[in-house]
Amino acid sequence: MNIHVDHPVLETEPIEIVDTGEARQRGSDVSARRRKIFRAPGWLRLKRTSFGSLTIGRIMRGGRVSDAGRLPRYVTVIGVLTAAIWVPVFLYLNLAEVRYSSDFSLILPGNGVSTSVNLTDIGQASTSANSAYSSSSISPTVTYKKLLQSQSVIKRAEEMLLQQGVRIGYPRIKLVDQTSLIQVMMEATSPETARQYADALLSAFLAELEKLRQDEIERRQGSTVGSVKQYQEAVDQIRNRISKLQMESGLTTADQFQEIAVAKEELVKKMTDLKGQHARQSRLVESLATLLDISPENAAASLRLHADVGFQTLLNALAEETAKLAELSQSLGDKHPNIVSLRKRVLGARLKLMERGAILTGLGVETLQNEIEHSTEGQRASLLSQLMDGTAERDGLEAELAILEDELQVVEKRLISLLSAASELDSLNRDYKVAEAVFASALARSNTFETDVFASYPMVQIIEAPTYSESPSSPNTLLAILFGIAATLCAIGGLVLFWIRQPLIAWITARPAGEED
Repeated sequence: MNIHVDHPVLETEPIEIVDTGEARQRGSDVSARRRKIFRAPGWLRLKRTSFGSLTIGRIMRGGRVSDAGRLPRYVTVIGVLTAAIWVPVFLYLNLAEVRYSSDFSLILPGNGVSTSVNLTDIGQASTSANSAYSSSSISPTVTYKKLLQSQSVIKRAEEMLLQQGVRIGYPRIKLVDQTSLIQVMMEATSPETARQYADALLSAFLAELEKLRQDEIERRQGSTVGSVKQYQEAVDQIRNRISKLQMESGLTTADQFQEIAVAKEELVKKMTDLKGQHARQSRLVESLATLLDISPENAAASLRLHADVGFQTLLNALAEETAKLAELSQSLGDKHPNIVSLRKRVLGARLKLMERGAILTGLGVETLQNEIEHSTEGQRASLLSQLMDGTAERDGLEAELAILEDELQVVEKRLISLLSAASELDSLNRDYKVAEAVFASALARSNTFETDVFASYPMVQIIEAPTYSESPSSPNTLLAILFGIAATLCAIGGLVLFWIRQPLIAWITARPAGEED
């Protein structure tokens, strides 16, 4: 089957063919007239450089300031930089999670603490805690900062919140220069939660500090208790040695040995004095004995004769008969009966006197005869009495010297036997005093540890409790916008400097070498 469609015939106007060369000429004339009209001054006109003429050296040293060919590239770069700056800013402001913060502040006092205990007759125990800032190599604020950021404190704070799976994150800590202040900030999704986090962190920090202090005290006391036991054992050992030595030697103290030595010196001095007295008394007795022609032993017997009444009666009778015989002998001869009779009476009286003297004294005939011959001397009895007194005193001094000599020998033997014991006892007493002082000092020092809880971990005071902030801490709109503006200005300024780098480089390299910047 054939289908025939009739198409309408369109009528068209005749087309005028224009010479292309003429058209181009007219266009160039128009463009020339336009450039002439809008032509800028020579110093302001931009000269385009083709992209194909760019080289690495050209890029490094830059192009002409009037090179308009660089504009598209710079516009593209500024657009990319602006987008790179402001897109994150707007994303941050619109998509960032709203966060609230809670702050608290701590301060560390700077003074040290010292404790001293005086023990009478034993020694002194002292302990001191230097200031937390006395060391230039250790900063307590930095130490506490690390402790606040430690896992143990953060985990303890999370446990205090009593919420399953809660994570409070790390605190932001600022140390204020030239002070002992520590500023801590915690963030959360709500003001109340932020304050709870801050409270938990503060409580956990203080609890951890207390735990560390107690652990330090326990460790120190543990080591000190062991030392105290050792010191006590040393004291007991020395005391046992002293007791054993005292029992074996009988020497209780070193002073006792000194007393014995002093007693010996006193004995020697006393004996020296007695020897002098004995020598003087002996010379006196010898003088009297020589004078009386009688020994000191017979002087007592002679003195008894002079004290006996019967002997004195017989002596007086003998003296009378002897006187009569002497008187008659001057006028009568030896054979005269009266003379003979008187001689017999004198001899009889002498015999009776001798018998009486022998009975009283037991002396021999010669001694009695000598005494009878000297008995008529007037001062003989007094001298005999002095001789007897001197002899008695001399004998007393001799006896006392003998006693003192015996005592001195005993004391010297005692000193010799106690010499080594006294030396050892004195050494043991010194060791005992030293050991006792060390023991007492260690015992007192162990008791002072509890007062020195801030030795390694200084005291912390809360200046500002955790705050409650109703305004969010992030996102910070003002800060973000200021950051975007500053970054944009920096980018534009950098591109401007990049645009004019060629004349800048030429200006810098063309400056004289000695010219200052």
